[in-house]
Amino acid sequence: MGEYKKLGETQEEETKKTHKMSEQEEAESQTGPEGLSSEEAARRLARDGPNKLPEKKVNPCLKFLSYYWGPMPGMIWCAIIIELIRLAFIDLAILIFLQFINGFVGWNEEKNAGNAIEALKKSLAPKAKVKRNGCWETIESWNVVFGDRVNIKLGDIIPADLKLGPGYAEIDQAALTGESLAVTRYEGDIVYQGSVCKRGDLEAIVVAVGANTFFGKTSALVGQVNQRGNFQKVILKVTAVLMVISIVLVGIIFGVVLAKGNNFLETLSICVVILVASIPVAMQVVCSTTMAVGARALAKRKAIVSRLNSIEELAGMEILCSDKTGTLTKNELTVQNPTLMGKFTINDIFLTAGLASKRELGSQDAIDKCITEYATHKCGISFADYEEEDFIPFDPKIKRTEATVRNLRTGHTIKVSKGAPQVILAMANNPEIEEQVTNAVNDLASRGYRTIGVGRADIEHQWVFIGLIPLYDPPRDDTKETIQKAIQMEVKVKMITGDQIAIAKETANLLNLGDKIFNSELLSEEATAVQREYLTTIIEEADGFAEVFPEHKFAIVKMLQELGKRVGMTGDGVNDAPALKKADVGIAVDGATDAARAAADIVLTSPGLSVIIEAIYRARKIFQRMKNFCTYRIACTIQLLIFFFITMCSLKPDDYSCHGVTGCGDVPNTFSLPVVALVIITVLNDGTIISIAYDRVTVSKRPDQWNLFLIYVNACTLGGIAFISSLILVLLGLDNMHASDPNGFLNAFGINAFTYGEMLTVVYLKVSLSDFLTVFTARTNSWFWTRAPGKVLLAAAAIATFAATLMSVYWFLDVNAGDGSSGKIPDMKSVSWGVAGFVWLYNMVFFVLQDIVKVIQLKSFDAYYAMSGKDTGFAGAVLTDTFLVFTTGERGTGRRSIVTRRSMAAAHLDGKA
Repeated sequence: MGEYKKLGETQEEETKKTHKMSEQEEAESQTGPEGLSSEEAARRLARDGPNKLPEKKVNPCLKFLSYYWGPMPGMIWCAIIIELIRLAFIDLAILIFLQFINGFVGWNEEKNAGNAIEALKKSLAPKAKVKRNGCWETIESWNVVFGDRVNIKLGDIIPADLKLGPGYAEIDQAALTGESLAVTRYEGDIVYQGSVCKRGDLEAIVVAVGANTFFGKTSALVGQVNQRGNFQKVILKVTAVLMVISIVLVGIIFGVVLAKGNNFLETLSICVVILVASIPVAMQVVCSTTMAVGARALAKRKAIVSRLNSIEELAGMEILCSDKTGTLTKNELTVQNPTLMGKFTINDIFLTAGLASKRELGSQDAIDKCITEYATHKCGISFADYEEEDFIPFDPKIKRTEATVRNLRTGHTIKVSKGAPQVILAMANNPEIEEQVTNAVNDLASRGYRTIGVGRADIEHQWVFIGLIPLYDPPRDDTKETIQKAIQMEVKVKMITGDQIAIAKETANLLNLGDKIFNSELLSEEATAVQREYLTTIIEEADGFAEVFPEHKFAIVKMLQELGKRVGMTGDGVNDAPALKKADVGIAVDGATDAARAAADIVLTSPGLSVIIEAIYRARKIFQRMKNFCTYRIACTIQLLIFFFITMCSLKPDDYSCHGVTGCGDVPNTFSLPVVALVIITVLNDGTIISIAYDRVTVSKRPDQWNLFLIYVNACTLGGIAFISSLILVLLGLDNMHASDPNGFLNAFGINAFTYGEMLTVVYLKVSLSDFLTVFTARTNSWFWTRAPGKVLLAAAAIATFAATLMSVYWFLDVNAGDGSSGKIPDMKSVSWGVAGFVWLYNMVFFVLQDIVKVIQLKSFDAYYAMSGKDTGFAGAVLTDTFLVFTTGERGTGRRSIVTRRSMAAAHLDGKA
């Protein structure tokens, strides 16, 4: 830490040097209390440019060309070069087409994803509150100009380098200097763009924008760490497994085929193309497409995804820790009849509470607004006779506000404060009213009222407790139904609030949330030995926690994660940022501070929790698409790779010589499809794979999780059956190359003897159709007909199967051109519609067999996992889209003192320490 601090101090010294302003800058920074005029701000914006770092421009042509460079494109380039050397121009043309298609699709999908993400980021852009033409207005931070008068308060991200005005602020500069503790800055000090206001409420003048800020000058030294999400790790693991298997088996194929005396270039060309067909070339494209499609869908539902990988984590979320105020409730506070102490009157309590509030329109929070409006409109109180000398805004650490005000008529100066009743009561030297106040707070809380304690002190700091102001914040109309839907999705909702435990219990009772509400004391030094012993159990079973401080939220999330739970956390304030960052899915609710939004993975732009239910639902859809994609891609690789490995290494077609078949040609010593056929299979297969991103899927009733073992087993079964069926057809086809003694099975279907070229075409059609049909059994965990496919997937599969069939019947690519330039692989020859129909029938039989074996296998695993008490990770019970339709819109009796050691400590914290 010492080194970080030293670095931070060094950077600050350098920055102070850079903030030595010229005479013109000094003059422009002397902005008056009215702020800049709109015309002057526009002039400075045009002169200095927007308040953001210069962006590194990427040449669009180079960006496009980058999709044709890398390991996978490199393999295709190798194949292209080999075909060019061999002068196999048809193979060459189709390989170039494959390279172009793969690169173009990857570029187009990533561009679309990038545009969607960029649009989302713009909607999350930090705001700044500036004074223009004498009025405060909120603008996007990049429109801030040099000399602007800016207001900063708790939770704001500093929009530019600022010189502070009267007052002080605690600033978190960890992102800039590495110093983990907030630093206190006073009038005249410089605070830097990108740091976060942890405490304070004051005005400041902009002294540097854009590239001239401290952050701008040191941005070259700042690196962003791209952490891989769980989904990326899974995809990389699957890709790595397929690559290793493919490289090993293709290497063996290459050696065996060469040992048979085959042409080196021809063998190398075939092996490279098999490698391209086996390794998931479109893996990253499908990932980007699926995630981007999901992000756009969630954005339409008012849930903006700032980290795409959080979609997969949201699908597996098991626990949601939710704020109460503004999330479960409406945050529409109404003032109820106050409870007064001693001889104080209603005017006394609302005058004091109003003086302890911010009264300037636009800068008030919900409590300040409702109290000042009640004081002004209901009680007829005027604050014109009081001058504010100092104001300490609300801080979650001390749970109160405090103001020092002077009566302009009498000249007397007093201090006033409002906040948590236990904190105000601990400040006052009124032990005789402690029981009365405690009982009043508990009575009001049991009816769902949140209470604000009000106190004042003379200049000698003798505090007096004036009374309690009850506030009522009703639950949102859809909250109860939302919680029930979350429970149906097996997501446990835990309420976390700073309110009294009685209020929390009453709210939980209204919402049917549960009655296991605990005080935060069990998380602190005040916890009993018994509580500590059973803390883990309590944390897991609790329905909520009350009277929490910011550090408790982080502790709750951490302990739940240590129990192996995937945890979501909602928050709106700067002090929620650590917990939002720590959670697997941090969710900033509507109206959250910039700091909370920056720390969150998902930002809600509509109030309440109901949008989270829809976000979970959509995320689980995306998860299912990704799981189906992995299953299908592994199955395709298994079929192609094992099929060519067995046939090329152990099968000798020349053992099956042609007899009496016209145009049979020479039969080679090694079985292989021509390069052109392999490339066509790859091109059509890629199109089908990408369409999975738009498939219709089911939504699991329980949180999703990866079970790679079961995915591998299921995929190997599907691919294995397809491989066996292809191998059987190869043997049948080779046995059918005898005019006087054709294969009996094929002959029974009216199929005459084949030439070797016709046999190759039959195998090509069989392998193609197997690939395309496998997707329809891989996409369901039950019978393939139980869920209709998406229109895009259906269209892609229909085009691919029709194209493969049409090419088989009207095959026109004469690769050899009659001169043997393509080596020892004979040309494919077109087959009749009758033969094509037989191949379709043959494929359909094995497709049904695939589905039967799949269902039996998955049911067996389900039974095994059920007996062992484990989860298969495959969806069982499912939800339908009707689930997203919303139809809407016992009290604690215990009594104890509301004053705790924590509230005593908060009461005596120096607001300026």
